[in-house]
Amino acid sequence: MDSCRRAAAALEELALLSELAGENPFKVRALANAARAVLRFPEDLEGVSARGELTAIPGIGKGIAGLIEETLAQGEPAALLELRSVLPPGLPGLLQLTGLGPKRVRNLWQELGITTVGELEYACRENHLLTLAGFGPATQAKILGAIEFRRSTSDKHHISTGWHAAEETLAILREVAPDGTAEVAGEVRRFCEVISEAVVVCTDVEPAALLPALARLLNDAIGDGSGQVTGRHASGVPVRVVSVPRGSFGTAIVWQTGSGRHLEQLAARAFSGGLVLAGGVLSDASGREVECPGERNLYARIGLPWIPPEIREGDGEVEAAANGILPDLVGESDVLGAVHVHTTDSDGTASLEEMAEAAAQLGWSLLGIADHSQVAAYAHGLDATRLRAQGEAIAARNGRGERPLLLRGIEADILADGALDLPGEVPLDFVVASVHSSFRQSVEAQTARLVRAVSRGRGTILGHPTGRLLLAREGYQVDLEVVLQAAAASGAAVEINAHPFRLDLDWRWVRRAVGLGVPISIGPDAHEPAGLADVRWGVGIARKGWATAKDVLNARPWPWW
Repeated sequence: MDSCRRAAAALEELALLSELAGENPFKVRALANAARAVLRFPEDLEGVSARGELTAIPGIGKGIAGLIEETLAQGEPAALLELRSVLPPGLPGLLQLTGLGPKRVRNLWQELGITTVGELEYACRENHLLTLAGFGPATQAKILGAIEFRRSTSDKHHISTGWHAAEETLAILREVAPDGTAEVAGEVRRFCEVISEAVVVCTDVEPAALLPALARLLNDAIGDGSGQVTGRHASGVPVRVVSVPRGSFGTAIVWQTGSGRHLEQLAARAFSGGLVLAGGVLSDASGREVECPGERNLYARIGLPWIPPEIREGDGEVEAAANGILPDLVGESDVLGAVHVHTTDSDGTASLEEMAEAAAQLGWSLLGIADHSQVAAYAHGLDATRLRAQGEAIAARNGRGERPLLLRGIEADILADGALDLPGEVPLDFVVASVHSSFRQSVEAQTARLVRAVSRGRGTILGHPTGRLLLAREGYQVDLEVVLQAAAASGAAVEINAHPFRLDLDWRWVRRAVGLGVPISIGPDAHEPAGLADVRWGVGIARKGWATAKDVLNARPWPWW
């Protein structure tokens, strides 16, 4: 619920800034615990506050209740505003670097006066960190690596953010030119996990109307006089709009979608047929433009069937199209449901019934519940007794014939040695096996760890296989070829974690998994009802990895094994 999320965010930030300020650790812990409790609370906080019952929530005392009431009434508590005013504004940015927690950031600030990423990089390069306790050469090198990673991704955005910017741009264009055509192009349409800009191609927009219309949405919108407008969406995503004549739309959107290698291969085929594809225009031998009002027109003119945009990477798709062997890629309509869904039994924010109802609203016929296992104490992981009780509740619901069909599962931590944190003698339909700790093992140890996990075989799904967080954290070092070979041998599946901050397994490895016959599970890793819709992003990555419906577990009727 919105009130719960707002209050939890305020308490979480207050806990973080309080720790940076060196306040009482018991107070910091109480604020952090309260944030988690509020986020999991199943009711609307405004109603609870109006009844004066906030202190009835476990972990919420009188003081924290007052902070919640301030947040609900004013947007943010005064204590949070005060801390922001006294702490250097750059400190929270340091916390975004892998390996730096509040205690280390406070130490850097208090001992060396470091308050920004730039100051930290300089201090690392001058070896100043070596003067601090707990900051050896290896730590300093890792911090420098984290800074360089952040710099390399500073102009990138998640695919979900890019789609949002593009769709809002489309809405404006369709408003000002209802009889025209407007479609998303670029990296967003190719479903790249991270994007540098959102591109939209349109027709039939009066040049005089284009810039004023887009200026309502985009900051710093400017036109170049050729029908192109650029600006920046409120999310930070650069947006580029290309307006072309109706007869040029097909060529323009192919050209603006790319990739570069795909376009080079199309240009070569066009040339062999006496045509020239360059600069977004298809021309004949006399230099006259060959009109292509739709993409399929362009592909047909150079002797190819239409190629789905997700696979336009110049990596064999043109040859496959020419030979008539393009795969029939999985689509959202093929998905019957999903596993890897959390509830309030662990760290989700909605009950089992609420998640099931949300799945029913999506038209799903099955939903796999996978709350955390016991070792994940931070996520209120389930022991055998609680997991068995959840399974009985699922069985009772299924026995009443309610839809969707609920599957009994668990997200079991893969322990450091590759064993799974599984309670014995509890019936389960599937296990999502995931790494949540010991990220820094050697390549050999991490590979052996995951091989042991997937060797459990059928019924096992390797969750977010590399542990990466897009634009925030690289995955752990592992030989995925060896892991996928082991999964193929045992019958285990691998997940495309569909959360837009993960999209893990990477699409390049999805294609390899498909080639090996490893089943793919598209899992939303949903912690709230809205999170189920993230399956959209997972389907895009599956398509980019050349997966068909038969390759995807949750596009098949249950049972799967």
